[in-house]
Amino acid sequence: MHKSNRAAATTAAALSALAAAIAFAAPQAGAAVTSIHVEQGQSFGSSADARGTGCSYPITVTTEPGKSVVLLDQIGDDPKTADHKQFQPYRVVADASGTARTTWTPDRAGSHKIVALELLGDDEFDVYTRNGAINVGTGVNLGPACVVLP
Repeated sequence: MHKSNRAAATTAAALSALAAAIAFAAPQAGAAVTSIHVEQGQSFGSSADARGTGCSYPITVTTEPGKSVVLLDQIGDDPKTADHKQFQPYRVVADASGTARTTWTPDRAGSHKIVALELLGDDEFDVYTRNGAINVGTGVNLGPACVVLP
């Protein structure tokens, strides 16, 4: 009887280790958005990644084909200041390659975070935030180019 308890304990330990390994190896759930890329455009000015108010910048979102994404511009550190009016259009659907495109025209100087909300259902969404904030200075729109002042 003593041998059978040891065998049962060994089997239970092996099954627990296997279950843990499967759980760690399983793909993680989360947003299908994998990247948000903000083009530099024809902006130049006081910093290497100069972007200015009143100037437009192409944005590319990479996600799953057919996914609907809403873009928000979070200004500063407060998520309550997020504004979707700065994107034209602000709601985009990814094409067959998983690429969605829009244009961003920041209207305020300061630190901006680009946020994508992947729509899952009626009131459900996953959030993806682009790595790193974008510093926006005062822009002088010259048509195809933008001069960015500090």
